[in-house]
Amino acid sequence: MHAVVRLNREELVQRWRALGADPQAPEFYELDEFGELVVSPAPTNQHELVAVEVAKALERELGPRSSAAVSVLTDCGVLRPDATWMPLERWSQCARLDPLPFAPDICVEVLSPSNTRAEMQKKVGAYLGAGAREVILVDLNGRKAFFGAEGERVASAFGLQLVLPADLF
Repeated sequence: MHAVVRLNREELVQRWRALGADPQAPEFYELDEFGELVVSPAPTNQHELVAVEVAKALERELGPRSSAAVSVLTDCGVLRPDATWMPLERWSQCARLDPLPFAPDICVEVLSPSNTRAEMQKKVGAYLGAGAREVILVDLNGRKAFFGAEGERVASAFGLQLVLPADLF
């Protein structure tokens, strides 16, 4: 039996880029800390609409630049938050890098019914550990939870309201 070995950052990046060049690779995936594929089902229409509206709300409230589904190198692997935001000057340093070598200032996960509490706790910790200043979880009923290095926050440290269209929920 072989021991399972965590990949270092460089190995994770190499694995990610090789998969990106593989036409047989699945469409929606992340990598865990061992370089193993974590394949997710295609997001539902509602999930995608919420993610896009969150990205728009981030730009309305904070200014440019938000994004949906960028890849982020973390100690837990290469993850793809559903929406992110960071200032233009930070994007200019890394926009062409895939995966990003650090987490954007804000990382958002839109929860799906299949997400587990343990999975979300791991992702929140991974984004914060990779440099995110705030992680936001948004469920498919429109509820939001804000997290920072100190744990769950009662409100966004950025003053975010993330007002989303009511007809999404």
